[in-house]
Amino acid sequence: MLRPRFALTKTIPLSLYRKTAGYYQNGYWIEGSEITVPVEVNIQPMRDDEILLMPEADRSRVWYKLYCADEIRTLKEGAGGHAADEFVYDGERFKVMKVKKWAMGTLNHFKASAVRIETTAQ
Repeated sequence: MLRPRFALTKTIPLSLYRKTAGYYQNGYWIEGSEITVPVEVNIQPMRDDEILLMPEADRSRVWYKLYCADEIRTLKEGAGGHAADEFVYDGERFKVMKVKKWAMGTLNHFKASAVRIETTAQ
């Protein structure tokens, strides 16, 4: 299987923050730990015409697209599920909201949409 190199658009190193699965111990929920997964991504701001297709409440948020040869995860519900990956870019933390996996046999890659995590003033 060939890995895309994104030679024309270039990549940057990025650390994904991935939560491991939590579990119950003696009737109490134990939250999973957070691990760091290093990846190389091509990251781009989402185009205005792509943002216009989103629900109105999401249009004012900061969105980015990521292209990566390594796995990027979004929220998966239910048994065997997992939390969405998060990352820090340009000093702000983002959460992966949507992932498309392109598995065509050659040049397999992931395309992800990520949104800035809202913070409140303290």
